[in-house]
Amino acid sequence: MRSVFAGSRVDRRDDEARRSAERELDGRTVTAMGAALRTGPRFLISTWPWRALLAVVCGAVLSALTVIGVVPIVLLGLTRSLRVALWEPMLRLHCMRLRLIDPDTAVRADTRVREASAAQRLPTFRHITYIVATAVFSGVVFCLAALGFSVAAVLLAAPIIVRDDYFDFGPWVIDDNAAAWTSAGVGLLATLVLLVLLGAWSALEALLARSLLTPDADRWRHEAVRIESSRSALLEAEGFERELLESELHDRVQHRLVALSMNLGLTEAQDADGPAGRLAAEAHRQVDDTLSELRAVLRGFSPRVLSERGLEPALTDLAADLPLDIHIDLDSNRLPPAVEHMSYVLVAECLTNVARHTDAARVDVRGQRTGPRWILNVTDNGPGGAHIVDGHGLDRLRRRLAALDGQLTVTSPTGGPTTIRMECAV
Repeated sequence: MRSVFAGSRVDRRDDEARRSAERELDGRTVTAMGAALRTGPRFLISTWPWRALLAVVCGAVLSALTVIGVVPIVLLGLTRSLRVALWEPMLRLHCMRLRLIDPDTAVRADTRVREASAAQRLPTFRHITYIVATAVFSGVVFCLAALGFSVAAVLLAAPIIVRDDYFDFGPWVIDDNAAAWTSAGVGLLATLVLLVLLGAWSALEALLARSLLTPDADRWRHEAVRIESSRSALLEAEGFERELLESELHDRVQHRLVALSMNLGLTEAQDADGPAGRLAAEAHRQVDDTLSELRAVLRGFSPRVLSERGLEPALTDLAADLPLDIHIDLDSNRLPPAVEHMSYVLVAECLTNVARHTDAARVDVRGQRTGPRWILNVTDNGPGGAHIVDGHGLDRLRRRLAALDGQLTVTSPTGGPTTIRMECAV
């Protein structure tokens, strides 16, 4: 029943990871300005329309600076360092302007520009495309917006103008108060529509900036996030099931076998020379053998000392029962449970293989954390010639280790020594 619950828990976490990835993807396709536009009429009473207007004005200024800077860029940008020096300030100014309409994109774009500048990779084709596109379209949008707001301003001022005079607006002659106030209403409506259009343009421009200045393989990135989340959930569920099984075997099955062994011992003592005593003695021996095998299985599967005290004490207990000279040298810091368990199982498999299949007398177990990686080496002084056989212990461990973003390698030249190396992320 608990396995079903654990599986359900993995499914729920997988669904949550998928929903989280979808929300993040939605956040990548809907800009801050676009989200503000979705609020409907509340957009007009917020600061976003004025931020869009200011962004258009700043875009026109940057467009003019771009046109003016074409000649210096062409003449001076002949070397890599000069190109970086000319393009970085321009791109940084565009990132500052993007803060008005989409702060998240602005921060990511500024970070990308800094990284590209540090790597002497400015400008890229995407940067050039973005600068040219914004230089052209920002100038055009500013001119259209200036014309639109000028017309709207004249219409709004109609009630003041007709007090002393009249004016015609194309075929529309405005010469009385009724027509003037009607034109003012039209002007107000035109202003609101222009603000909404500027917001829509700003949202579109933010999307352009995201695609050119912060490029991501979104579909693959989010799929990788989902797979990573699913893998973590599966590893956690595996650890839960392993601990549950170990607890059940240790606390229930082993205790029952111990009680049965004691009862058989009492029966043997009561009738030592009779048929019942001999039968009890044989059963007692078989139960003791079963207990020994069960303890060996638990020790190689998931000993309690591993979860309670860590990898090195667990390996020390494991080595105490083997007829080998085993030296253990590990980092003292605890590792993630999945990594500790995999390391323990690998060492147990290696020691078992050494004891059964070689005449090695010494085994060195060394493990250390190097940055984000955990490296474990198991070396014996046997005759060498070891290799990974498909379907056998080391091959199964190599496949399980792949779930931890790890790899298993065997180096075993003829004459030895044999080194089995495990490396994985921590």
